[in-house]
Amino acid sequence: MESNNVEIFTTMDGLYRSDPTSIIYDEENERIFTGYIDGTIDVIEVEDGLFTRLDDIRRVNRFSSKGINGFNIYNGNLYTATQFGIVVYDLQNLTVQNSYLKLGLFDIGIEVNDIIVEADTVYAATIQGVATGELSDNLFESSNWIVYNSSDGLASNRVDQVAYYNGEVYALSEQTVFVHENGTWVKHVQFPEGEVVKIHSNLNGQNIGASTLSSVILIDADGNSTTYSPNIESSISELYLRGEEILLGTTNEGLKVYDIQNNSTSTYLPSGPYLNFINDTITDGTKVIATSTNEFPSADPLNPIRGYYIFSDGEWKNYNRNTRNELASIQTVYIAGQSDTDYYFGSWGHGVIKQNKDADEINVYNASNSNLTGVFANPNYVVVSGIGADRNENIWAISYNSEFPLNVKLRDSDEWLTFRGAVGSENYYNLFIDAFDQKWISLVTESNSGLGLLIVDTGDAVDPNDDRSVKLTSLQGNGNLPDEKVKSFIQDKRDEVWIGTERGIARFIFPELIIEGGNNERQAQWLINADTTAASRFLLRDINVSAMAVNDANQKWIGSENQGLWLLNEDGSRIEKRFTSENSNLISNNINSIAINNETGEVFISTALGLTSYQDIPKAPVAEIEKLKVFPNPFEYARHNQIIIEGLSQATKIKILGVDGFVVNELQAQGGRVSWDGYDHNGNELGSGVYFVIAYEESGRERGTGKVVIVK
Repeated sequence: MESNNVEIFTTMDGLYRSDPTSIIYDEENERIFTGYIDGTIDVIEVEDGLFTRLDDIRRVNRFSSKGINGFNIYNGNLYTATQFGIVVYDLQNLTVQNSYLKLGLFDIGIEVNDIIVEADTVYAATIQGVATGELSDNLFESSNWIVYNSSDGLASNRVDQVAYYNGEVYALSEQTVFVHENGTWVKHVQFPEGEVVKIHSNLNGQNIGASTLSSVILIDADGNSTTYSPNIESSISELYLRGEEILLGTTNEGLKVYDIQNNSTSTYLPSGPYLNFINDTITDGTKVIATSTNEFPSADPLNPIRGYYIFSDGEWKNYNRNTRNELASIQTVYIAGQSDTDYYFGSWGHGVIKQNKDADEINVYNASNSNLTGVFANPNYVVVSGIGADRNENIWAISYNSEFPLNVKLRDSDEWLTFRGAVGSENYYNLFIDAFDQKWISLVTESNSGLGLLIVDTGDAVDPNDDRSVKLTSLQGNGNLPDEKVKSFIQDKRDEVWIGTERGIARFIFPELIIEGGNNERQAQWLINADTTAASRFLLRDINVSAMAVNDANQKWIGSENQGLWLLNEDGSRIEKRFTSENSNLISNNINSIAINNETGEVFISTALGLTSYQDIPKAPVAEIEKLKVFPNPFEYARHNQIIIEGLSQATKIKILGVDGFVVNELQAQGGRVSWDGYDHNGNELGSGVYFVIAYEESGRERGTGKVVIVK
């Protein structure tokens, strides 16, 4: 592999997950090993990009935590540091050769943070100290391991890394480097105490190095020390020494390669969001727009730049104070919205950002150049926690914890108007605007506890005298909310408004009557479980709902805090699919936002670890049925499990016919796409041959045709 050739591997190429916990390059066999939090290991053949997956560690049942913490290659073997001990693979046949679970006096199944093998000796950094063992001994016997901990001079029992250099062993404990001398561990005086993030020794024995958050200290064989301070705005998170180069992993600037001889730095930053954390996501049919600030953010010195990202034509563009001068004052972008012509972003403390969709022009509205007001403690600190457009393309924004929390910018105007109607509350937080232009506002305390739900009909946006509102709570006669902390909203294809709370989901069947109607119209309907044998009659009753979305089949995607995703049927009585990081490629069970591109059916799921997409079956219907797209074609029972039929209108009946004209199956579709398992009415496989697919609209007036070859 050429040194300057950069190739990107993603889950689309076969990568198990996009967040490996450890990685190593096997130079002799030209392979990359990547380990993951559940014990899975990917083996990537560099030459042809082929993937092999090793599941041996993940399948271990004896221990619940099986993550991969580190690798080391020595004498034809891959030594793997796991959360329950050491596992050794034979590099020739990729099978497990040995496993060491009891290292001396340490607990059985001890977590190993790092591992190296030098001069036929294994050195393991664990959460209870350092363990060493000679390969010539039977290391299955715990007595053949020698262990060291804080009683032997280490700063604490926990050791994060080990390194070997110039005949000596080094250990990193409590961000301090120790060297092993005559059976004890002493602080290395040339490395800063309490500041070291990573240690690494050069493979050619030239140097050993230690990195702090901002610099690298190298020590050569003669004991000479040199400090390098590469130009890095964020922080150093990884260190690797290679000849005259220092390779640095950073918190949000990608890979930095510092050339010692030329005193120059190269940056390798693949196309992608600036940070892995994705809070809010929207789509306009062609682009994906995402923000990076979490709810109620606290100061974070490691991630001081939380902007927003736009994905278009296969490329990510990052917008933050480093990439655009207009955003110089912006540190934390929280929420996203859009009109026909512009994207809008609410920032945490710095007002509203408007970006033109076509011209890429950016404007910032804050307390100094608009009527937006900040929090009571600091009127210049404008926290915009909710934003959305009404049917007239007026933009509404919530200014959290301020004197005038509801604000509107009229279409074709750059002026923000503070909404001064009869309803005013510093407790406004989230904002959702329904199809009837009603504003649904969740209410919270300063400590982020729920206070219920406010629905406002503002009427004429500039006339405060025609406003109407109603406040709902968890009381049975006044809203019957599952919980008073309302976190997400959707409106479905039948105009029902659904709310997600910290204790489940509810829907309002007639939202247009919620203000002018009575208690019956204001009562939230909890989801009734179709499974009468279930423990609760209410579906997902105690789920902490963090995000929701509706697809073109009117099914509901439900995201949660720490419990993954659900896909519900149209009326919310049945779970159609369930996704977690354990049973799918979902990279985190902590879901922040869900957005659906109805043109393609692609579902974008933003999480605490990044963005995942899923190809849903439903998609936007076509205006008129013509030729259908049917794939895979041919369909083979041995290789495939579903046939996709595309190009349908909103409500369609589909008939599958054999060449003799006999109808072998019928389907009903909502939206532009449907799937069929290839079986007949009775659940039997069909014989090999050509089958015709004929689609009828419910009116029976329009028809589309397609065909598929089935191979039994």
